Amino acid sequence: MTNDEIIKKKDELMSEHWTENLHHSLQDFHPDVAKKIIDSMDDSEIYVKVNHRRFQEDYIADYLNYLWEISEEAFWRQLIISLDPEVGVLWGGDMQHFGKMCRNRIPEDVLEAIILLLINDTQKFEQDTEAIGCVLRAQAKRFNRLDEIKKCILSLNLEEEKVILNQIEELIETPPGYHFY
Repeated sequence: MTNDEIIKKKDELMSEHWTENLHHSLQDFHPDVAKKIIDSMDDSEIYVKVNHRRFQEDYIADYLNYLWEISEEAFWRQLIISLDPEVGVLWGGDMQHFGKMCRNRIPEDVLEAIILLLINDTQKFEQDTEAIGCVLRAQAKRFNRLDEIKKCILSLNLEEEKVILNQIEELIETPPGYHFY
C-alpha cells in the first residue's frame, strides 16, 4: 500500500467521530499498515478517538488494548491523551489499559500525566482517585519508583506540593479498591 493510499484510508477512519469500530477496521490491514495509520494520527485526531466517550467507553478501551499489540509507543501516546483532566479516567472494558500501567514500568511522560490527572481531575470521582492510586502504588511498589514519583511532583512546581506528596504517599500505602493486575 502506498503512502497516499495509507493517508486516504486514515482520513476515512478519522472522518467518523466514534471509536466504535476503529480497532476492527485497523485489524483489516496488515499490522505494518495499521501502525503507519496510527503513527500518522495527530493529537487532535487522537483526542477525538479517545475522549469523545459518550457510549464509547468500552470501544475506546478495546481500541487502546489493540494499540498495545501494534505499537507500545502509540499505546502510551494515546493513553496520555486519554488522561485528560477535563474528561477524567476512561472506565471501559476490563480496564486493560490500567492493567498495563500497573504491570509495566510506565514511561516518565505517562507517570507525569497520571499525576497531573490526579491533581487536576475536574470530576474528582473517588473511583478515579482509587484507579490512579492503583497505578501509582504499582509503580512505587513493583518498580521501586517512589523517589521518581516524588521527583516528578517536585518538578511540577506546584503550590500545594506537600499536600499532594502526602496524598500520593497515602494512596500508595492504602490497599487499592481496584486491582488492575
